[in-house]
Amino acid sequence: MTAALMVAGACSEKAADTQAPAIATPKPARLADGTPNWTGFWIPAAGLLESVLATNAALPAQRPPPLAINVQSDDPIGLMKSPYKERYAELLRKEALGEPAYDPTALCFPPGMPRMMNMTYGMELLQTPGQIAITSEWGPATRRIWLDGRAHPPPDEAEYTYAGESIGRWDGDVLVVETIGLRSDALINKSGLMHSEQMRLTERFSMPQPGLLLDEITVDDPVVFTAPWKIVRLYRYRPDLSLKEYVCQDNNDLMSINDKPTP
Repeated sequence: MTAALMVAGACSEKAADTQAPAIATPKPARLADGTPNWTGFWIPAAGLLESVLATNAALPAQRPPPLAINVQSDDPIGLMKSPYKERYAELLRKEALGEPAYDPTALCFPPGMPRMMNMTYGMELLQTPGQIAITSEWGPATRRIWLDGRAHPPPDEAEYTYAGESIGRWDGDVLVVETIGLRSDALINKSGLMHSEQMRLTERFSMPQPGLLLDEITVDDPVVFTAPWKIVRLYRYRPDLSLKEYVCQDNNDLMSINDKPTP
């Protein structure tokens, strides 16, 4: 968690509470084409990294403003078809007993979409009129949202990757993104929630209030689920932080020291 090491604690809780927190927003607010500008570094609002930063903040302005948004994701298990529902229920039962499911990210495979958007250690957005590149520090992983008017290829020509192919369009100040071509061996969560290659993601990115970026992800997979369901993620703009190098293989407890090459 390299970003968290950038701040050290020095101010008292009393001092922090007496000053209103600053709300940082990307500048300029819009690009030359008039679309909202979201370029910069973002971290999950009210997430693990933000909790560490708030606890150790050296300046009152670094303490996050309280959230006025209730972020709630759907529970998909009631929408799952057989035999996927029974398999997932068994994985959850074992997890509750301390037996975690197989997780490809523990072996340094990319998280895939939509799990990539958890963004545990933050993400960097680089935006141009033709595309938005989103890079996660955890993983690391990068996806590109194309805004140049291209169309998705026919299903029989799609290339299945961890990030898939994302094509976006602007609906006013809301960015609508359709993603297809996602590998089915990249799980949706750490509990082993699976999907098929027919999964399609529809995202709606918006800024509900200054400095907050909302990603509403609708998961549609007619093979595994009976109806679409939603994942909601909220991020806070942090221009004082930046993307750091994360090498999974250097910190993977599941890899034996004997498996690492010697200098």
